[in-house]
Amino acid sequence: MSFWTDALRALQQVTLLQHKVEQALTTAEEARRHSIETRERVIRLETLIDIAMKPRPAPPPLQLPES
Repeated sequence: MSFWTDALRALQQVTLLQHKVEQALTTAEEARRHSIETRERVIRLETLIDIAMKPRPAPPPLQLPES
């Protein structure tokens, strides 16, 4: 192989590698967004559970009308 053939093949490999890195970055960004959304949903669920688990004060006793 000549120098030019080797150089062209190296450039093609660099271009392919760059494309794969860009795809990996896109995938990582999507995973980060999904993780944030999931965390926010879990926080909302935890808040709802905390509110539901808090003891509520007993209602005042019924007072019967005097006869």
